[in-house]
Amino acid sequence: MPIALRNTVLLSFLACFAFAQSPPKPAALRAFDVASVKPNAGGGGGFSMGTSHGRLTATNVSVRALILQAFHIKDFQLTGGPAWLADERFDIVAKTEDATISDDQLWQLLQPLLADRFRFRFHRVAAQLPVYALVTAKGGPKLKDHALPADLKDGGKDEATVSGRTSGTKSSLQAVKISTAKLADILGGHLDRTVIDRTGLKGNYDLKLDWAEERQGEPLMQSLLTSLQADLGMSGPTLFTAVQEQLGLKLESAKGQVETIVIDGAERPSTN
Repeated sequence: MPIALRNTVLLSFLACFAFAQSPPKPAALRAFDVASVKPNAGGGGGFSMGTSHGRLTATNVSVRALILQAFHIKDFQLTGGPAWLADERFDIVAKTEDATISDDQLWQLLQPLLADRFRFRFHRVAAQLPVYALVTAKGGPKLKDHALPADLKDGGKDEATVSGRTSGTKSSLQAVKISTAKLADILGGHLDRTVIDRTGLKGNYDLKLDWAEERQGEPLMQSLLTSLQADLGMSGPTLFTAVQEQLGLKLESAKGQVETIVIDGAERPSTN
């Protein structure tokens, strides 16, 4: 499942596709069979991360980005640590011989790699923080029950899939066989808070969601940008409006327990 990322803003799109709500602790994870870790001296802002057939590659990636991906957390859930964790970049190629491993499990194998090669040490803290609650909107949900694939009898697989796209200011999400808990996790990847599923819905659904990304800036510039986007046909509903109008759900501000990771220490890796 190759995933290319061109800037840190898109890292949340990657993280939100990892469905594990509570990743195993490092002690429960085996290590990669082979791993190469090298400093990247090329510079530049572009980077890439991806997995394919038991192989994980990361090019020009900061250790902080690796930690976020390994533990499936957002930036505000990670505190502490030296500045070089965010400033210095590395190239990583790691493989496991386990042919049955999933892509999500491959990302989690970064946890023992970080502990071994970067001497990454941390502790977890549960904090009461602002969150968004995903609830059913007035009028009820507009979700489509998951439909079995037509080719299931011919050897097809009934698998959960998620794909997303961002082009300019427009974003879209398509999902097959997704629960509202997983949807909440994905939505959290596009917001500055954790999203908790409080819909009470237990089924699996097929859905499509389209919205316009909000841009931060001065009010006058925002007004001019909004006008220009409308003229070019680039405007659309915000994520909050799209969730309510297209899915019959609603994002409400709330308080909830959020697990955070506090960095106790880390060291630059030795040369391979």
